[in-house]
Amino acid sequence: MKNMPEAGSSLFRKKGFFIALYSCLGVVAVLALVVTVLNSPTTNDGTSIAYELEQTLPVGADQVDSYLAGLDEDAWFRPRQQPEQPPTPPPATEPPQQPQRPMTPPPTSPTLPPADPGTQPTGETAEPPTPEATPSPTPSPESTEETPLPTPQVATFAPFADGDRMIWPVYGETVMAFSTTALIYDPTLDQFRTNDNLRIAASEGDAVRAGADGRVLSVGRNVRQGNYVVIDHGNGWVATYGQLMENPLVAEGEIVRQGQVIGGVGQPSIFGTENGTHVHLRIEKDEVAINPYYVLVERGTQ
Repeated sequence: MKNMPEAGSSLFRKKGFFIALYSCLGVVAVLALVVTVLNSPTTNDGTSIAYELEQTLPVGADQVDSYLAGLDEDAWFRPRQQPEQPPTPPPATEPPQQPQRPMTPPPTSPTLPPADPGTQPTGETAEPPTPEATPSPTPSPESTEETPLPTPQVATFAPFADGDRMIWPVYGETVMAFSTTALIYDPTLDQFRTNDNLRIAASEGDAVRAGADGRVLSVGRNVRQGNYVVIDHGNGWVATYGQLMENPLVAEGEIVRQGQVIGGVGQPSIFGTENGTHVHLRIEKDEVAINPYYVLVERGTQ
């Protein structure tokens, strides 16, 4: 019986264990409070939240003793009972789905046969016939389309043909004949030479006429022919009318008619001064000089 510990000493040992345990817990709580004060935010009035907790946290040995006095010592060594779990509610069941009803098309009114125009249906009000829309008059093409302007007709002329005759540009004597095969004397150059044109004497200012219908190819001046007009008479026939006055009466591209005045006799150029006032007439067929006597009408017949 001597080795049995006394009940008072056993109780003291248990109380000493709990005192040490709760003292450690108190120290840990104080350290946690200090850390919380340093890092905790403040309330709206500027008071630290940790300070408010410190005012309400009970810490001290006397409080620990009072707490241990009412504590069941054996409760620390009994297994902790698990709280009863509330019964699990049964899974909710989905309400049975209603069978979908097939969509029924809206009822359509029965098609009535067309009423006889000579009879009036009884018991029903006949609807007046819908007037047909009057089609708008379609504008005629003449009112919508602009009337095209008439295309200007290109002036034409009857081309000169082989066997036709030209009239003389002026009435006068020949002052220098046409000669491409034999040499003739040229008084202006004072030498014998060939001549590819016919020089017809005339007075200054006399009218010079076109030998046949044609189109004016060019109007110009050079030292040999003076002021000149070149006319295309068609079919390769071209005539040059030189030694004219300044400002001829026709322009390039103009259509002229046989006998039309194309200018007047002017002063001769330096290559024809000794021939006096005259008309220089050169006629070509396919760019080859032709003796004007072959195509000019006989004197006195024009």
